[in-house]
Amino acid sequence: MSRYLLLLLLNLPFIFLAILGAITKYKLGRSTKIRFIIQIFIWLIILAGLISAESIYVWLFQHQLTQTEPLSLFDVIQITAIVIVFYIANQSRSKIETLERRVQDLHQELSIKLSNKK
Repeated sequence: MSRYLLLLLLNLPFIFLAILGAITKYKLGRSTKIRFIIQIFIWLIILAGLISAESIYVWLFQHQLTQTEPLSLFDVIQITAIVIVFYIANQSRSKIETLERRVQDLHQELSIKLSNKK
């Protein structure tokens, strides 16, 4: 099995989960259209980069723009870890925004109740 194929197979679940999550949040009204488009665009760029990694390397090597070895197993693990960290950071940002919105709503409700008591 090619290391480039292994790289793609290891990262596909995270990319598809991120795209599916962005679609779900947009459909449920938890995300704006612009944020939805940006998130889908970023994940599709990552997917396109992973799909074309081998052809980019071959092109760079043929034009003598790189003299490095092809993708190593360590590189596969490292790139996969970067994608996973990006996925986790994206999920954490989403959860923080939800919590911030809830705290703001609670604060507003509390302010209304306290002003009605006076």
